[in-house]
Amino acid sequence: MRSLLVLALIACGSKAPPAQTKSAPASADDPSCPLVVPGTSLSVEDTANGAALVFVTTGDAAAVRTRASELAAMHTRHEGPASALGMMFSASSTAKSSDIDRGARVEFTAKKPDDVAAVQSELHMHAGHLTGGSCAM
Repeated sequence: MRSLLVLALIACGSKAPPAQTKSAPASADDPSCPLVVPGTSLSVEDTANGAALVFVTTGDAAAVRTRASELAAMHTRHEGPASALGMMFSASSTAKSSDIDRGARVEFTAKKPDDVAAVQSELHMHAGHLTGGSCAM
């Protein structure tokens, strides 16, 4: 009986708790992706010089604006992770972000007049692949 008690004490003894590891930020958290903000939707508008991605949210509009600004800056600089939304568009345009009611508008302007239709087509194609919560294609 005493050996059962010893075994029970050993089994229930004060073991060190398992090591806690802090999880790293999600690699899927693309800082140039406004769609990760809950409640955000996307539409595309053609412009005379290209097209615009329009992000509207029922959630945190400031977060959408911050991410849209990063999208425009990353695209124009062409610097950033290859998987980021800001890097997914061809270099035939520059981008500028502006605040709108409940979100942001990122206007892509073709560098050459002959590229306007290609920019429009590209933005419509990419927008068709994007879903809420992610910019992964």
